[in-house]
Amino acid sequence: MDGLSAGLRNELQLMLYRKKTMVFLAVTLLIPLLLAALFRALHPVLGLAAVSSSYPVQMLEIYTLFLIPLFMLLEIADLFPQEISSRTLKLALLRPITRFGAYMAKFLALGISVGILLILLGTVSALCNLGLGMADTGGLPFFNLIKAYSAAFLSMVALAALFVCVAQFFRSAAGFMVFSILIYAGVKAVPYFVKGFSYFSIASYTDWYVLWLSHSASAARLATGSVFLLSGMVLFLALGFLLFDRREV
Repeated sequence: MDGLSAGLRNELQLMLYRKKTMVFLAVTLLIPLLLAALFRALHPVLGLAAVSSSYPVQMLEIYTLFLIPLFMLLEIADLFPQEISSRTLKLALLRPITRFGAYMAKFLALGISVGILLILLGTVSALCNLGLGMADTGGLPFFNLIKAYSAAFLSMVALAALFVCVAQFFRSAAGFMVFSILIYAGVKAVPYFVKGFSYFSIASYTDWYVLWLSHSASAARLATGSVFLLSGMVLFLALGFLLFDRREV
């Protein structure tokens, strides 16, 4: 456990030291502010609705469909293919830490960073309501807002486990990024052509939080979705570790 804790601290520090990570975070946090200001400015000209009081939930679709997956791919590329190609992973394994500890430290650091990003984006989006004239969360109880962002976190972490597994096949960060983006775009498009595919695809659960806000979704359906995501996360984490454990670093 000491090795895992030390490895986790090290991975989180490395994330903070990466310039592109901090730049991405800064740009990402500006997006809800810029969009809110844009909608507000266009309202008197085009008659568009100003910033909706459910703005934090509306923006969650953009976050989970595009921004957070892109953030995860950038971080996974640095955590695995980049470290293997630059031989820095070999140095990390010289410390008193097992391969499993190193692997889990990377995944936990990724999960923590995704959680922090969701909290920051949700906070900024909620502040847009206050700053631009909406003093509530759109008739949504605060608890429901927490539910939506928590459900989004689970779907994002499960998706991260999938791409962590995929990353074990690559030694090039650029190759991993290109392949993963193409695969992600393809998997998101398949449900439009193959009926029922979305029920078995983790990538199709990026908007899963909508079910948690729906009054028509049964508890059984929510439980089934939760079990599917958790099972997928564990499965891909296990497969990823088997590949990671056999890699030459």
